Amino acid sequence: MKSYPPELKANVVKEHVEKGVSCSQLSKTYNIPTRNIYKWIKKFRDSGENYSCFFNGSFNKNYIVSRGSKVPPVVYENAGVDLDEISRLCMEYPDLAQTLQALKDLVIEKDMEIRVLREQVEFVKKNLNQRK
Repeated sequence: MKSYPPELKANVVKEHVEKGVSCSQLSKTYNIPTRNIYKWIKKFRDSGENYSCFFNGSFNKNYIVSRGSKVPPVVYENAGVDLDEISRLCMEYPDLAQTLQALKDLVIEKDMEIRVLREQVEFVKKNLNQRK
């Protein structure tokens, strides 16, 4: 069974949830079976819509170098990523991948905080309007 990097899973689910891209379109774009995408969406929703559910805590800093061929080329093209440059940087700065993962985790955490705060603001607005 083919496995996909957690960043790809989170990106695919994000496109579906936030941009409304259909699962069949995502399947064609990323060359991923739709059943996988449905499983990822279910996992995301079961986790309380937390993108960190795709990250199991272990991060292989050489993943993108050693297993980059598993990531569909469209991901790299869309991001304007040069794989040779990434390989060079991973070799030159081995702890950079860990720092990047820590920053990604922080962004995910802050994103969740923002989401909760927005929900609280909506709740307060709704209750204020009902009292008038």
